[in-house]
Amino acid sequence: MKVKTMIMIAMICFSIIPMIVYGIFANIYVKKNAEEEFHAQLEDVISNESFALEVYLNSVHSEIATLSDIELVRSAAQNGQPDANANDFLSRVAAENRTIQSARLVNADGRIIAGTNAGSDVSDFSRFAGYEDDVLYFNDIEQQASATMFVKREIGGCTLIIDYNIANELFLSNLALNSSFYKNGVLVLIDPKQNWTTGSGNYNNTGLSRYTSAIVDRLASLEDNTPTEIISYTDAKTNDNSVAAMVRVGGQNGIIALASCPVSQNADFWVGTATSPIVGTAVLLAVICIAAAIVIPIIITRPLKVIEETLVKIRRGDHEARISTVSNNEYGQISRAFNNLFDEIVVSEDRYRTIIEMSDNIIFEWNFKTNEVFFSNNFNQKFSYRAPSDHFGDSFLLKAKLHPEDADRYRSDLDKLEKGKNFERNEYRMKNIYGDFIWVLMRTATLHDKDGKPLKVVGVMVDIDRAKKSEQQLTERASYDALTELYNRETIESQIDNEIALSAARKSEMAVLFIDVDDFKHYNDNYSHATGDQVLKFVAKTIKGVVEEFGFAGRYGGDEFIACIRNAEINTPTSVAQQIIARLDEGFDADIGERLTVSVSIGISLIKDDYNTRVEYLIGKADDAMYSVKKSGKSNYAII
Repeated sequence: MKVKTMIMIAMICFSIIPMIVYGIFANIYVKKNAEEEFHAQLEDVISNESFALEVYLNSVHSEIATLSDIELVRSAAQNGQPDANANDFLSRVAAENRTIQSARLVNADGRIIAGTNAGSDVSDFSRFAGYEDDVLYFNDIEQQASATMFVKREIGGCTLIIDYNIANELFLSNLALNSSFYKNGVLVLIDPKQNWTTGSGNYNNTGLSRYTSAIVDRLASLEDNTPTEIISYTDAKTNDNSVAAMVRVGGQNGIIALASCPVSQNADFWVGTATSPIVGTAVLLAVICIAAAIVIPIIITRPLKVIEETLVKIRRGDHEARISTVSNNEYGQISRAFNNLFDEIVVSEDRYRTIIEMSDNIIFEWNFKTNEVFFSNNFNQKFSYRAPSDHFGDSFLLKAKLHPEDADRYRSDLDKLEKGKNFERNEYRMKNIYGDFIWVLMRTATLHDKDGKPLKVVGVMVDIDRAKKSEQQLTERASYDALTELYNRETIESQIDNEIALSAARKSEMAVLFIDVDDFKHYNDNYSHATGDQVLKFVAKTIKGVVEEFGFAGRYGGDEFIACIRNAEINTPTSVAQQIIARLDEGFDADIGERLTVSVSIGISLIKDDYNTRVEYLIGKADDAMYSVKKSGKSNYAII
């Protein structure tokens, strides 16, 4: 049973029980003034029935509004053509709800394009145009085997119609229709077109002829929340002196509940019984209410408890735990949705774990909310540290053994990480499982919550020890140009090749600058070769001074120089080129007693993500860019 239906039944029951209890105790007082008490009780009946009727009408309106907003239904209505998805959905709605006899989406031609009896025509469909949307009517349009009601709504160019079977509707069949009270009291429900029913069928307004014109006229002017009044009349069918009370629920186009009863027969009903049975009944009802108040919440919340317990199991690491899905109500739908989500998470985690295990890189997470740190399994292949717990205070991030020259910088960067900042491709030396210091590159990404607060850090540790030591070995064995004290051609090419590998590990950009002195022959011819050598030394010193903090330089041959810039996305190559040109333009004091200025043409080539580029190709591109500067006037730079 649907949770909504359970709550509805509970509300109806708790609205009727006070009425019954009140009626029993009223026996004591009705002896003194039976007619007055009878009128008061009749007003209570109509009041309680109006509340129950309002609950039911709200349910009907909610159902038609919900179905109308379903995208499948709206799409089918706009197309006006048969739609298999909408047909399956509406058919399933009718099949799973015992109160709904049929749900149909009908196009302007009267053809049912989705839902119950899809593909057939609605007989005399044009008559539906005379009925208001979202209003509940007793069905006098289509002849049905049993009494039905319907509500409709226009969607696009189509009409959504929901039919309700009165015999299966709990409220109407059990509480209102075909019922009697005060012995011969009758409750009649009347729709806006004055069709009425007592549950055995649908009738037109001629069925109201048993009531006087005073009652029929009052029906037409009745409004919501109008105070209940008792109207006396003579029943045209039985000639009994009777009284009636009525109420309209649902606005101008709502349902009218009309309660009527012969006055002559109310006295027997209201004659009080003995005090003991009344007290006994009151105690019994109290026990039933208390039991219901305990049992019903337990029944309703039991599935929530199961969901909670399953979530706790999964949180504690039981990834096989799933929520039991037995019912087809909202709890069952929630359970299936949770189970599907868990399955997707498990598959995603398995895929994530497989990728990590296949990679040589170490993945780690630092959860700021729980202050826990987790490392991928391949961590144990590199480092011997075993954390006693997942707490940050016990983690490798805090306990790692670093080289003395890197320790302070690492601690400072770790403090920034905790405040929501990221490691900026920092490289540190850490002691590995063999007790040796190895070079490790650490990159991180910080995840934030919806308020922008740091929630979690996901990081990667990359072993760059081989590339770094190769760089150091090249530096130690490097051959320098005797004149400029920069790397010679062979060494600068080797260094650039090694820097390409390091840039790939860092996932960073790098640039090569090809620098050629403009009109160098002028210095040798007009001054001397010694002055030319001074010019080359000045150029070399200037280039080295600009790039030494984020790169290196070498003499490629003659008056040609090469500069390599790492992390080019931060250290902009064009800015570097501008600095070199500006400083050379300041000149130097030559031994000949004059201040000489130097101009150069600079070509720039850049690597962003193609780390398979060969050194010769990279330098060649920079050389091509330099020659484009020579052709366009010299003393400038160009980039490829």
